[in-house]
Amino acid sequence: MEFRSLEQSDVKSLQRLFMESLSDLIRREHFEDADLLDEEVARLNTTIQDHFDDDQVQLYVIEQEGVIIGAGALLPPNEIITGHMELERGAVELGSVYVSPRMQRQGVGRFLLEEMKREMRARHLQFIYLDAGFPSAQAYWKKRLGNPSLVLEHYWGPGASHMIWKVDIKQGT
Repeated sequence: MEFRSLEQSDVKSLQRLFMESLSDLIRREHFEDADLLDEEVARLNTTIQDHFDDDQVQLYVIEQEGVIIGAGALLPPNEIITGHMELERGAVELGSVYVSPRMQRQGVGRFLLEEMKREMRARHLQFIYLDAGFPSAQAYWKKRLGNPSLVLEHYWGPGASHMIWKVDIKQGT
């Protein structure tokens, strides 16, 4: 697996990865919001454009045998995070993390997380923030990062919480 910065020639492949991953996630989570897929894809397309236009947004891909199988971004923390937590100076969000459904549970996400941490250490950054609203994403990040720093109960409606993690990459949690 190769970890590298997104290139212009990767955009179509990355958009396919996002669509495939989101469609699978929405199906598994049994979401019935017809606009959710379009909203998430639009948000991710904005992140792609910001990668090329804004120095504060860095989008990375995992490529294997010429195919993009995962992606993640380092970017300024989103409004959910900034609206509910006091942030460390220089903090960034680890966002837009997606792994191709056919490559999940094969170490791609773990590899991506470790490479993102390495990238942050190279930039002399210590804290990442990460948030998750999808239950399967919350379960994944709990397994990888431990309990969230903050749980916003009923954020998306009755019984639908949103979780935020603050991770000290020098401490490991």
